[in-house]
Amino acid sequence: MSEMLLKITNMVRAEADHVSKTSLPLEVFPQQIQNIIFLLAHYENFNIEYVVAIILSVIATAIGNACHILVKGSWEISPSIYMMLIGRPGLGKTPPLNFLYKPIRERDRVNYQKYKEEYDTYRKELAERRNCKGEDCYSEMIDEPNLITTVVSDLTPEAMMRVHYNNPRGIVIVADEILALFNSVKRYSNKNNLIEDLLSAYSGQTLKTIRKSESIPILINNPCINLIGSLQTDLLSEVFCKSYKGNGLLDRFLFVYPENRMISKWVRSNHEETRPDIQSMWATIVNRIMDLPCPIDNTDHSIKPNVLRMNDEAEKYFFDWHNRFVDEANSIQDDLMMDSRRMKLDGNAARLALVFQIMKWAAGEGNMLCVDLDSVKSAIRMIDYYENTYQRIQDIIVSGNLETGTDDWLAYLNHQFTSKEALEIGKRMGMSRRSVYYALDNLCSLQHPVIIKVRHGVYEKKEPANTNALCTFALSDKSADQESICGSSDDSAKSAKCNQQIIG
Repeated sequence: MSEMLLKITNMVRAEADHVSKTSLPLEVFPQQIQNIIFLLAHYENFNIEYVVAIILSVIATAIGNACHILVKGSWEISPSIYMMLIGRPGLGKTPPLNFLYKPIRERDRVNYQKYKEEYDTYRKELAERRNCKGEDCYSEMIDEPNLITTVVSDLTPEAMMRVHYNNPRGIVIVADEILALFNSVKRYSNKNNLIEDLLSAYSGQTLKTIRKSESIPILINNPCINLIGSLQTDLLSEVFCKSYKGNGLLDRFLFVYPENRMISKWVRSNHEETRPDIQSMWATIVNRIMDLPCPIDNTDHSIKPNVLRMNDEAEKYFFDWHNRFVDEANSIQDDLMMDSRRMKLDGNAARLALVFQIMKWAAGEGNMLCVDLDSVKSAIRMIDYYENTYQRIQDIIVSGNLETGTDDWLAYLNHQFTSKEALEIGKRMGMSRRSVYYALDNLCSLQHPVIIKVRHGVYEKKEPANTNALCTFALSDKSADQESICGSSDDSAKSAKCNQQIIG
């Protein structure tokens, strides 16, 4: 199919699949990739928004440390992306994960067979050496073979480090239920450093582990860890808790919550129809990327990636986009009002720009000389899409809190309060600026309003707030003092004093 015909075909498919009713900018993808996306939606009933996200994750994993992008100065980063697929049960998060990661898993299978053969040879040679006697015996040491794999699931931090050390190109953690991965932090006592390792790896910092079981420390100079997992909507509040928001982990994630959440019905296929070999089409693109060399310096086990720069117009566009966030940040006087997530968007945007550039090259629609303007614009449009998704998730969380009557945030506010006070309390509780205003609007517009708007920026409680909530919700280091002040919620003077301490 010619490129022009394929482009027209994809436009018709987009109209038929109602892609325009979502904010997904599908047109930024190469035509060959769009073709695969629509075929998977048609023949496999996969949700398009999930497919797009997983494709980005697979491409980023395939690139690994083979290619980096130079953002500015000496700051270069690998295309490591953390993604979370959110949706109701039955929407189909796992099937596209399995399908799209199959080419990389197939490489892992081949590497495993190779490892088994090498390990069998290693064991035989060890046995021969043990039985050898006399001057003809071997004196030099023989190295035990290492298993090289890319896709991992349930693992300890130590195992993750060992797997990554054996595969300097990079690894991906595919977690069918990402909450189980997070909960594994509590599984192995307080010495579990998984979250800290993920934060460090995302920033490109050296990872090091020293264990008694290891003869020498494991040192990874160029970490490249991709992470993707699924989560059911009703578990959002467990992930968006203060501990994960406070350490900045969630600020690194791109969230996928399809705007089209209808579960597709199964349609019987016409068995006489010639079905396209979608798996081969996809494997051809992924394998071309996986074949990119990733030179390793054996002296210190570091990698020497191909570093791509943005061309002049791409760099200008990227810098101007970033500087608009800087101007907004500089206009905010109160540090509590700063949105930490927005100031980290440049990292994910640069990663996606590299992914789009390599993706276009692999699909025969671009080169690898530099990261061009088209790739940067594509990345920024996808960032806008994922940030819109993030805000919708925040709305769901706040709405759920209001519906279940567990919105402790309101209990910390005085009878009459300003929007600034509401924002300050919300910030300390991990609520975004948009979530606070969403809550204020909803509480005012309920059938039996909880608060009323007295005037611009000033609100007043119409009904008693939930005074049973503890005021020690990790808002201050002086938790013991606050508990003694706020423990008796019947005492209005103590309650007011508590609120003042929290705000102050």
